[in-house]
Amino acid sequence: MSTANVYVGLGSNEGNREAHLVGALEALSRIDAVAVLRCSSLFDSAAVGPPQPRFLNAAVALECGLAPQRLLTILQRIEQDLGRRRNGSRWSPRTIDLDILLWDGEVVADPNLQVPHLELHKRRFALEPLVELAPHLKHPVLGVTVKDLLIRLDPQDVRKLMATQWPEASPLVNES
Repeated sequence: MSTANVYVGLGSNEGNREAHLVGALEALSRIDAVAVLRCSSLFDSAAVGPPQPRFLNAAVALECGLAPQRLLTILQRIEQDLGRRRNGSRWSPRTIDLDILLWDGEVVADPNLQVPHLELHKRRFALEPLVELAPHLKHPVLGVTVKDLLIRLDPQDVRKLMATQWPEASPLVNES
């Protein structure tokens, strides 16, 4: 099977958020047929939906030799292994959330998986880290770059943070 460039969003809003992201990154690096290419900075953001703790978000670029459904199954297992409990509520706090954001310019429309992520173009917390990794990456449905999607968004409560454990720790900068 050929490889694809895949972008995965990571988020956590329970417990030691950065440690959960690092644990997920370590688990991603152990998947056969997957190579972690790059990591974004960390971003702190307000939760979407009902009131709950703030999220810590990042994105990673992967080279992946798996089918999308297979990677999704592995990501869900990583979430479970890192303490995520699905209680039926879409908006509940979570130790870790792993979402396939983009898959090498492909569209995946499946009952269990939608790529590009259906809300990607609306979510600054996903676009900010993605733009760090690949600003000229095109959204395969909307036909515009992720950088242009970010520019079009209204301001949202998202800010870059200095990392302490995350491997791509970079100085806090304002990149408006």
